[in-house]
Amino acid sequence: MTKSQTVIVGLSGASSSGKTTLAKLITQLLPPENVILIHEDDFFKHDDEVPIDEKYGIANWDCPEALDLASFDEELKLIKLNGTAAISKELIHNNNVDSIDKFELDQTLLEKIKQGFANMIPASCKIIIVDGFMMYQDDVLRSKFDVKLLVRAPYATLKKRRAARPGYQTLESFWVDPPYYFDEFVYNSYKQSHARLFMDDNVESQNGVRPEFGISLFDNDDATPIERGLEWIFNALQTHFSP
Repeated sequence: MTKSQTVIVGLSGASSSGKTTLAKLITQLLPPENVILIHEDDFFKHDDEVPIDEKYGIANWDCPEALDLASFDEELKLIKLNGTAAISKELIHNNNVDSIDKFELDQTLLEKIKQGFANMIPASCKIIIVDGFMMYQDDVLRSKFDVKLLVRAPYATLKKRRAARPGYQTLESFWVDPPYYFDEFVYNSYKQSHARLFMDDNVESQNGVRPEFGISLFDNDDATPIERGLEWIFNALQTHFSP
């Protein structure tokens, strides 16, 4: 399989922005023989390897160092080369989002998108959907993605959604956020790692992302129909495949 026959689509954003839900849904609309879904969360390190925050004395699961980014990078290289995933079966596969079965979606629109993908994607092409919260902060890692998509939600929305989750499965245990964790770790890490991608160095900037990074931005608050997010992804891929 040649390099041009494998398209790696990054779908990134802060925790609880909606990126994983969109990734799972769009994967169902792409031709099954052409798509693979990868979660960066599958590359978290073992519990005892995750950095301990000096101030709070707890594990910091939301810094880049909590992830085995070297293995993640290697996985992306292999996928680009071979068009297939090689993830170890020992990894915990992402199960930390609500079931996508709960959504009542516009079936007419979904069929339109599904048919559009069927007409758009060459039979020999593999579309690799990769979702994760730390994929664009590093220049080398960001360069691995042929299509770069970023889902954004306002601070208050992110905090509310994160608080609604019971916790997170890790390789050896189950993590539950302490009361201060979202502000001090989740959102703070997101701001620090992503600020330079945005105009005004502000992740909440109304001016969006800096054009030189080649990232498409989608704002996804609670009032945003999920179908709009699916159309956004479809349009981004349509642009990629346009002559």
